[in-house]
Formats: sequence, C-alpha cells, structure tokens
Amino acid sequence: MEKRKQLLCIIGILSFDLLALLYGISTLSISSGEAAIYFGEKSLLYFLSHFGTLIFGQNDFGLRSPFLFFHFLSCILLYILALKYTKTVGDSLLSLLLFLLLPGTVASALLVNEASLVIFIALCILCAYEYEKKFLFYGLLILSLFIDKSFNILFLIFFFFAMYKKDFLLLTFSLFLFVAALNIYGFYTGGRPRGYFLDTLGIFAACFSPLVFFYFFYVLYRLAFQKEKTLLWFVMSVTFLFCSLLSLRQKLYLEDFLPFCVLCTPLLIKTLMQSYRVRLPQFRFGYKIFIQGAVIFLLVFYFLLVANTLLYFVLSNPNRHFASKYHFAKELSQELKLRGITEIKTAPNLQKRLEFYGIKEGDAFFLQNLHSTQKQEANATIITLTFGKHKSKYQIVKNETSF
Repeated sequence: MEKRKQLLCIIGILSFDLLALLYGISTLSISSGEAAIYFGEKSLLYFLSHFGTLIFGQNDFGLRSPFLFFHFLSCILLYILALKYTKTVGDSLLSLLLFLLLPGTVASALLVNEASLVIFIALCILCAYEYEKKFLFYGLLILSLFIDKSFNILFLIFFFFAMYKKDFLLLTFSLFLFVAALNIYGFYTGGRPRGYFLDTLGIFAACFSPLVFFYFFYVLYRLAFQKEKTLLWFVMSVTFLFCSLLSLRQKLYLEDFLPFCVLCTPLLIKTLMQSYRVRLPQFRFGYKIFIQGAVIFLLVFYFLLVANTLLYFVLSNPNRHFASKYHFAKELSQELKLRGITEIKTAPNLQKRLEFYGIKEGDAFFLQNLHSTQKQEANATIITLTFGKHKSKYQIVKNETSF
C-alpha cells in the first residue's frame, strides 16, 4: 500500500510538472541561438532536436521534446538517488519536488541546450556509484567524456572524492579522464583578466532562487567541518569553488557548471530535515519561516518561468524581458501565412527563426521591424503583434526595402 501511495505521489508531481512545462513550451518561439543549432553544423544537439521534429513535426514541441524527455528521466533518477540520502520516502519526494521547482531545472527542460542531457548522464553516474554498479559506473564515465565538455568538472569532482576515500583506481581513472577532456575540448584562459565573481553569485542565486542558494551555501559550509562527507557534498563544493575561483579572473560559461549544482537537492533536504526534527516543536519557528519563504520564492520563480509572457503586462520596456529572444517568431510566421506569404527576406537573426516555421528566404517580399522612430513605407503592409501591453510592428514591402 505504501509503495502504491509513493507511486501515485510521483505520478501526480510529474504530471503537474509536465502540464506546466507543456504550457511553457506553447508560449515559446525558437531563438536565434536555437535556430543556429537546428540549421547549423551536425552536433549532438542538432541530432536530438531533429529527432524530436522527426517524431512530432517541425514545431516547438517537437524541437524541445527530447530535452523534456531527459528532464523526466532525470526526475526519476533524482528520486532514486534521494532514497540513498534521505531518511524517509517523504524526504525523497521533497527532494524531487525541490529539484522540479529550481529555476535552473525548469530552464534546462524548456530550452535547447546541453543542460538536460548533462543532468541526466550525471545522475546516471551518481546512481551507479551510490548503488555500487561499478562496471556501469566506469562505463558511463568513459561515455561522458565524448558527450560534452561540461563533464570536465565531474571528473574533477571524482578526483577529489577519490582522494578523500583513498580510492586509487577512481583517483587514477578520473585524473586520466580529466586530462583527456582538456586535450579534446581545451580550456579557455585567454582574454583580459577581469573579475566576474558577483556575476557568478547572481547567476547561482537565479538558478536556485535566493533563499535556496543561501541554504546551499550554508550546507556547503556546515558539512565541510563534518568528518564524514558524501559524494553530493563534493559535487556541490568542487563545482561552486571551482566556478568562484575562476570567476575572479575570467567570465565563465556557467551552463557548463550549473547542471551539477541542481543535483544536490537530496543533500539539502536531508540536512534541513535533520536540523528540523532534532528540535522541539517550540524551537522550530525559524525553520518554518525559512521553509515557507523558500517555497514562496520557488513557486513564484516557477510560475514566472512557465508563464513568462505575463511579464509583458508589467514591464515598461519589452526588451528587458529575460526571455524576449524566445518570443514573437512563431506568431510572426503565423501572421505571414495568413497573408499567403511563405517566402520573405528579413534580418539574418530573424531569417532562420522564421524558416523553422516554414517561412523560407525569398526576394519577393521584405520584412522589417518597424521601430517608433522609423518611417513607414507608403506601400507597406503592417503586421502588429501584441504581447501584454506592448505592440511590435513589422512592415512588409514588395521588392523595395533594403536592409
């Protein structure tokens, strides 16, 4: 009976998350960066995105479905990993719920990038190690070397963890993989040295939400002084410290590091619930306030990410919207098709985005974003797109407008 309740809870949580993410996908358009991946050189992301559109058609759901799929596989693995760390099944469910609500996790599920795949493979590796599946563990480590350069940091994590455990085989193996990854992918250290530490902290806070990031740092510091340290603590500490130290000199591509930080939710929940349970009810007030505040922040961030178009009703400048580059293209292509236009020429960053929705490049018509200070052509057809309280105008001119 308990297993049935447990299964129903997991299905309920994942079903709600699926519906929310599907709504989020319905509000997005392909970005210029995603279009460059889809129409660019053959890579792992290229094949994944094309596989999705082959199955579900060339639309936003097809484009993002492989990353959504890896997201839900990651949720299952995160729960399995949490069972090794937390004291009760309820705590494992809380670990899963926290993982789902983290802004970094939501973004990885919605966007075309390596993060969802990196999270999935990393969870496979962590589960294989924690459940003592050694052949699978070492096989996945080797496989990860050829998947993405992000796994550099995972090899470094296992190197320090092996030193702590005095595991010579793992130490040698992880060091070899780390050096091999550097030889394959390299590591950028050029440019003018500049400090980006505060920027890095800001991105970490956005990835976790402010209160959860504060608790992340607290757990990292608190467990540093305990004799027994877990693998997840090394995942947290090595990733965060490596990013922090390097950010003192140069700007980092934090999408290479943040996927490993969101894996730490079982350890955060374990530490929180241990601290909560050892206190008498009358001394839990501070913890209750913190938990309620963190939940409110997480729910607000989750809602704003999934229903981000509502921010256009609030923002005075639509260009300040954090997801503005993921909007407008789909709606614009629909308006063009309503006017019988399937070929048009426009700015390069918009051209490929429209091509994804079936609007090919052609010289018969020209499309231009009509700014408030720009003169409207006499023979132009105007398209007006409305997002919230903002309107974006485009003019279609036949054979005359030059770009």
